[in-house]
Amino acid sequence: MDYHIFRKPKIVKGKTVHRWYYYYIDPVTGKKVQKSCGKCKNQAEAYAFISNLPPLFESSKKIKIADIAKWMFIPGGDHLNRLEKLGRVLDIKTIKNKRHILEIIVENFGNLELKDLKIPMVIEFLSDDEDHSGSWKNNFLTVLNDLYEEAPFCGVENISAPKFPKFRRNTIKKDIFTTEELNRLFSEELWSKLNSLMYEKCPQYNEGYKDIYLMFLCCSMCGLRIGEAIALRKKQFMFDQNMLLVDGFFKHDSKERANFNKCGSADNQKIRVVPLPENLVGAMKEYIASLEIGPEDYVFTRYNLPLRKHLVEKWFGRAMELAGIETEGRKLTPTLSEVHLHYANETKL
Repeated sequence: MDYHIFRKPKIVKGKTVHRWYYYYIDPVTGKKVQKSCGKCKNQAEAYAFISNLPPLFESSKKIKIADIAKWMFIPGGDHLNRLEKLGRVLDIKTIKNKRHILEIIVENFGNLELKDLKIPMVIEFLSDDEDHSGSWKNNFLTVLNDLYEEAPFCGVENISAPKFPKFRRNTIKKDIFTTEELNRLFSEELWSKLNSLMYEKCPQYNEGYKDIYLMFLCCSMCGLRIGEAIALRKKQFMFDQNMLLVDGFFKHDSKERANFNKCGSADNQKIRVVPLPENLVGAMKEYIASLEIGPEDYVFTRYNLPLRKHLVEKWFGRAMELAGIETEGRKLTPTLSEVHLHYANETKL
């Protein structure tokens, strides 16, 4: 019981009388507080008096994982606004991915309190999942840690995230092309042939192969990501200095250009400058001049829009197939290693 009764003497009109009191420990200050039981005349009345007092310590409401997760990673919500104030700005793709994982967590553990969620429960659940990679499972654990971070803002105190063991990433590392493979892949004759095959049944959509071919050359010779190559504008080509300014990438989800590299952000913009090989300068000058591309215009377009990522990836896959490049068990991308960059710089276009 929060309240305790006691009796003590008191002088009233020169006579000693006994009155009933109660005391409790203040939950905030920790101090002992004494108060009167009013006109109670005996112990029974004093007990009846304190039994009608409100409880000092409300029984804590159980806050389940589902309660914490309800408003997390919701655009415009308090959770994301709080993260933004902390300098953690997430793009819409990351938000969607985290929200999707959060829904899986709620589906399987939503009725539990965080204190009842144990490491073996989580690891056993993920170990039984044969549909997702080790990287995805580690992202799952990251979202769990986000739950623990959000818990204090939902009334859950004095709980910290356990140290979940990480899963081994089982993704295939990027491989490199051999010199002989590069000779076949960057043969302009191959890309001309591929173009004919791609538009054999729908020639009305044929805009040639130069845009995608040169885009891949920029990727390979300048070490660009596909999104950076698609986002290239004429003004980034500093032909007089044989340099290329890389100051953004194309965001395919929102179909807009970010004016910073992928390692940067809107608040912390990062750019880089890379060498522009002499043999690529001539090809790019001729291409840009033939299309009368303006300084602010995208260089690589199709149907007057920046190249679509899925189309670029389709061309790349078909080009490797046509070139007879073995892809089984390998992860090959248009961005080449430094060794192949050196090779590409020596190759005549």
